[in-house]
Amino acid sequence: MSGRRARGLDLLTRPDRVEASLWRSRLSEAGEASRQRLFDHYRPFARKLAAYHWARRKPDNFERGDIEQLAYEALLQAIDRYDPHRNVPFEAYARLRIAGHIANGLARMSEASAQYRYRRRTERERLRSLSEGGDEAGEDALAALSRLAATLALGLMLEEDGPIDPDSLPDAQPSAFESLAWHEMKRKIADQIATLPAREADVVRQHYQNGVSFQQIAELMGLSKGRISQIHRSALSRLRDQLARFR
Repeated sequence: MSGRRARGLDLLTRPDRVEASLWRSRLSEAGEASRQRLFDHYRPFARKLAAYHWARRKPDNFERGDIEQLAYEALLQAIDRYDPHRNVPFEAYARLRIAGHIANGLARMSEASAQYRYRRRTERERLRSLSEGGDEAGEDALAALSRLAATLALGLMLEEDGPIDPDSLPDAQPSAFESLAWHEMKRKIADQIATLPAREADVVRQHYQNGVSFQQIAELMGLSKGRISQIHRSALSRLRDQLARFR
């Protein structure tokens, strides 16, 4: 009996069946949720193609983030234009579109400023998002600056993917207590993300964990870029306030 259940589970989780189920949902729902599920399913595929083109680039030209954003743009376009009824696998259809979009996008970029531009654009987007909310009632300029700095620091922790590199620190390697405190704070942040409203959690995960820009998140969710900025600001402010209660 257990072997029969295992075979049934294997049929349900086969990649081709999962993919077919996602496209059936897209045809029946044709909404934001089904589009986002398809994007999340194929995002690793697009990122893998971006990594391939990144490895083939000329030395010191462009940032990997620029190429990934181009791949995500093309992936969204491919999802919107693909016809599942045609006898063409989606990845074969999307691969050519992604490769062409990356090539065209890189050709349009100025190679001298490509590396610098992506990071600066992301930082400006985040800062603008967090500062557009205005000061809280009765808050003086110093308190507002402190609040903004704390929220920006939280964003950096969200983006940080691995352990602290001792070579990047000005002093000696952090103590065991400091390292434990850092990882404990990251765990608390991850736990609190799960408590956010669904859209806020989606924006935080797509932007900080998946590296998707505000513009692409806006297209993915069918919202304006300004609305994504508001959701981002609300999410980080909520996380900051929640974490303050752990002190």
